Amino acid sequence: MLRSCCLLLIAFGCLVSCGSPSPGSNLEKRDDNLPARVPYVFPPPGTDPIADAIRARRTNGTLLDLDGVLLNAPLIAQGEDDLFGVIRDNNTLPPAMRELFILRIAVLNNASYEWLQHESVGRMAGLTTEQLLAIRLAPPFFASQGVNLTSILGADLVAAMTFTDWITKNVHVPDDVFNALKTFLNDSQLVEATATAAGYSFISRFVVALNVDAKMDVPVPVPT
Repeated sequence: MLRSCCLLLIAFGCLVSCGSPSPGSNLEKRDDNLPARVPYVFPPPGTDPIADAIRARRTNGTLLDLDGVLLNAPLIAQGEDDLFGVIRDNNTLPPAMRELFILRIAVLNNASYEWLQHESVGRMAGLTTEQLLAIRLAPPFFASQGVNLTSILGADLVAAMTFTDWITKNVHVPDDVFNALKTFLNDSQLVEATATAAGYSFISRFVVALNVDAKMDVPVPVPT
């Protein structure tokens, strides 16, 4: 696996050493409560129904710094929780594909906070280190640059990543790109896929613009 990771790093022209995060990246914790551009709002349990609803959706029942920023505008926080409760927890997409959408958007928009929240989720969904490296290191519109990732990702995840590149960087998705994804998803799932990609593009822009956890200028880490 280490040799495979090194080959991927070389193939994509990355100058980061295998097995080491980017220097100075301050990525020791997934959610380390560094400052943002607005104060964090963390109402104590039992004092705020919106905050409590968000806690109930979180795996460990703890508000994230993203939640603390959102709670400056409680109705925005409530709407975000409702929408992403569906996108994350109540869709029928293959879990690995769902997480690929999210992680690839984090890469394209340099949203390191988003990547840090989801790399471990992606692994639990079945993404391997080799696949995470491909998601992290492949250039935008990789196929047009002669990068073939089918042997690493499989045709379904290549179609999903190509779709993600187009919807995120270009907004307009060509028919051939959409139809390639349609090969693997039904109509309901195509709507779910589009909502996931569009929704996490919002999250990436939100966490970068408000510098959640002081990660605005921190490079997305290279998985090891």
